Amino acid sequence: MSTSRVEVPDWSHLAAYEGCGHVDAYRTDVPQNVALADYAEAFFSTPVFRLERSILGVFGAGTDDGQVTALAQGHSDAMAAWVVEARSDRDLLLEAGGGVIRTWLGVEPTQSGTTLYFGSAVLNGRGGKPPLAARVLMPFHHLYSRTLLALAARTLR
Repeated sequence: MSTSRVEVPDWSHLAAYEGCGHVDAYRTDVPQNVALADYAEAFFSTPVFRLERSILGVFGAGTDDGQVTALAQGHSDAMAAWVVEARSDRDLLLEAGGGVIRTWLGVEPTQSGTTLYFGSAVLNGRGGKPPLAARVLMPFHHLYSRTLLALAARTLR
């Protein structure tokens, strides 16, 4: 399954953070129509993201499948360390980690199915740059982002 790094779509809530730090977006295509709620639930339920949820649980910010479903379906505005900042039928923007990190999911219907998007923003801190830890972990972040997106797409297929 192919994932690629792309420009942040203009229609996305994530686009508001362009120029405010590190912002990225990835995409992949699936051959069926996928609603944002189904994509969000698949994304946050992948084995890799379940591991992240478990790690957060050690620090008191864990979550269970019911909370994932409630967030995905719009019945909740919070899950573990994430709080909904903006939501539409096409995208979901979450604030994570108390302020500097944003997590974004988006869907775009196509003639042959749906384009799934995943993106992030790490906002500039003091000194006008993203925090040092974020800059050091950026190569891992890119691999992790592509992996999460591919796993969610595979789940939806």
